[in-house]
Amino acid sequence: MARAGLGALLTAAALAAPCGWAATYDLTEPDQALLGERQVRIARGEDTFARIAREEGVGYDALVRANPGLDPWLPGAGGEVLLPTALLLPEGPREGILVNLNELRLYYFQPGGEQVSVYPIGIGTEGRETPVMQTRTVAKLSQPTWYPSDAARARYAERGIVLARQVPPGPDNPLGALAIQLAAPGYLIHGTNQPIGVGRRVSSGCLRLYDSHIEALVAQVPNGTPVHVTRQPYKAGWHHDGLYLEVHRAGEESYTGAVRVLLRVLGVGKEMGRCRT
Repeated sequence: MARAGLGALLTAAALAAPCGWAATYDLTEPDQALLGERQVRIARGEDTFARIAREEGVGYDALVRANPGLDPWLPGAGGEVLLPTALLLPEGPREGILVNLNELRLYYFQPGGEQVSVYPIGIGTEGRETPVMQTRTVAKLSQPTWYPSDAARARYAERGIVLARQVPPGPDNPLGALAIQLAAPGYLIHGTNQPIGVGRRVSSGCLRLYDSHIEALVAQVPNGTPVHVTRQPYKAGWHHDGLYLEVHRAGEESYTGAVRVLLRVLGVGKEMGRCRT
């Protein structure tokens, strides 16, 4: 891919849609960039994208963007549904939890740095965005009680719903059955009673996971684990002799950011000679 020139690289990269499945990968090289590969699922008659996303462990919006020609509510039995299960690792310390808000993914680098687990996440919606931050995990919560803010109660009131100041565990609790409390006040990594929100911008700032994924994360992550929350709409990296670019929703950011990322990767010593200008 690199030898075909930058234009071909960008064309190929445009085919890489955002993804968000949960999987654990071996990190065999210190500078490893690419994980996984794209997969295809043959749709069944009862399938919807919401069902496929949950069963395959991918984010809902990622699945929609990866299959622009299919109806999310009736993809059709026998049709091919692309699972965009290939990704580049984001920049950042390869320890603890690394979150890239632009791609709606959470990475957990397991102790020793030899494996990384990748999870799709739901994040804050417009006006209640999940902030970029550096923090740590401080506690694991089982059957957490939700204490909605005054702003949240006001939003529910606009829809005619009277929200209690405390919402106990149960089917009406948006925190699900498990949560990880962060040192940043008011922020949790938690399960959900609305799995369609995983892989979407729908929360009030917390990070939502599928229930099976938060169970796995709670079992692995010790208290005190560092958490780095970043925004990286563009990622680039080498795999064998190919240079790969991954592009995600960038908001107000310019696509010149993609060029800066590529130039940074191309400017790494021995790699410079791999690409013809």
